[in-house]
Amino acid sequence: MIRKRTTSDPTRVPALGALVFLVVAAAHSGDDALAPPAPAVALDPERVANLDQYACATCHTEVADEWARSAHGLAWDDRAYQASLESKRRPQSCHGCHIPQPLLAGELPRRPKPRDENKHLGVSCEACHLGPNGEMLGPRGTPVDAHASSVSERMSAPGSDGLCLACHSTNIGPVIGIGKDFTAADLSAQDRSCVGCHMAPIERRWADGENVPARTGRSHALQTPRDPTFLRRAIEVSWRTDGGRNRVVITNKAGHRVPGLIGRELRFRAELLDPGNVVVETSEVTIDTRAYLPVNGTIDIAFTKTGASVRVSADHIDPRSEEPIRFLDEALRASD
Repeated sequence: MIRKRTTSDPTRVPALGALVFLVVAAAHSGDDALAPPAPAVALDPERVANLDQYACATCHTEVADEWARSAHGLAWDDRAYQASLESKRRPQSCHGCHIPQPLLAGELPRRPKPRDENKHLGVSCEACHLGPNGEMLGPRGTPVDAHASSVSERMSAPGSDGLCLACHSTNIGPVIGIGKDFTAADLSAQDRSCVGCHMAPIERRWADGENVPARTGRSHALQTPRDPTFLRRAIEVSWRTDGGRNRVVITNKAGHRVPGLIGRELRFRAELLDPGNVVVETSEVTIDTRAYLPVNGTIDIAFTKTGASVRVSADHIDPRSEEPIRFLDEALRASD
């Protein structure tokens, strides 16, 4: 549920009348200006084990190293996931998305089936790239000696959305099927995609070898809410004054509800300041999966007073972290 709390100091309020201000700390959509992932919460373990024994990694070293540190690569060995299975009556119902069989070897499944071998590879390279005839699928289909290669629409937007949605539209355990929100909002029609937000453009060699040039592709490290900078992009913050009262408006600019994992919370705090930067009132609001923000949904942090500026901060409560993680701390002022 949304929880709000407000306090004020009635002696420290300037009169600003009915002026209306709009100051926006803008969030971004798509893949513009995506920074390299810098998660504040580490996975445990931090890297896929025995990577030197994995055939894909012997020729695609840089790509494999990105993937090996991601939640995809560690989807099975992750200790938090393994611990969660102990309390499940049917833990096998989770396995299909954590150790999926190749998704594109046949008709794209609604719910992937689990494989029996190499479980420690989690969502393996083959899970997304292996085609129906043993070929490796990619956005270019570059011929190589090691294996057959083919171009697939599933390797670039918007076709790649279906590949992601095979798992991410499923409600199970603490996981919310946020892919359903993306589909319902028809965001692909706005040139938005799962890949565009979660796989940053990157220039590097796609395979090993002296004659293999660097080229633009997608990072397999994955952008997630564990990264405060990336989480900040999902939130737009604006300050408005209506009828002599101030309010901060929090808007969800992600392509799905926020947050999307049971146990995850976002706690916002706003401090209304007078011209001397003295706090005259504070107000707080918390969102979680019971009271989430839908796509483009908003929540107001309302004040009973007016002020000259407002400072907004927000903490991410991540189930993996013992401490809240600050992802937003900004001052909004009246426009000139």
